[in-house]
Amino acid sequence: MDSGTDGFLPPPECPVFEPTWAEFRDPLDYIAKIRPIAEKSGICKIRPPPDWQPPFAVEVDNFRFTPRIQRLNELEAETRVKLNYLDQIAKFWEFQGSSLKIPNVERRILDLYSLSKIVVEEGGYEAICKDRRWARVAQRLKYPPGKNIGSLLRSHYERIIYPYEMFQSGANLVVRVLSWFGA
Repeated sequence: MDSGTDGFLPPPECPVFEPTWAEFRDPLDYIAKIRPIAEKSGICKIRPPPDWQPPFAVEVDNFRFTPRIQRLNELEAETRVKLNYLDQIAKFWEFQGSSLKIPNVERRILDLYSLSKIVVEEGGYEAICKDRRWARVAQRLKYPPGKNIGSLLRSHYERIIYPYEMFQSGANLVVRVLSWFGA
């Protein structure tokens, strides 16, 4: 590429430093000394004296660590949001003296996060109940039509998610439950 025709200027070469034993007696002092030169290019390479060993060297024969296994789908932001939601709702139920058991619907683990999100998008729990739109919620969760899955989702929502969301909003759940039954 001709740097004169398109305005491209190549970055400066990376400076390479090869200190003597005397210069490298204190590596941090040496780095401070060369810093103004290295900052001009943004990077530098230091080749220490040939027999130099860092004082903090790890004993390779005795060094062990356990790698963290992270599945690729866990890197997605929405997956992290779902995992965080499940963690919060599980902690809520733990504080209530119960453990969270995620139900299966149509041989699939119920996605509590998506159920909660769709209920909000559809206008909230009360609106869906009033307009009898639980079948639409089931459809949006990709469940097959005609198996009364909507009422099953409503039951799971009322039992698992609704108390958590009322707690999050600061509402008094006992008063709301009593008002449903006309008390």
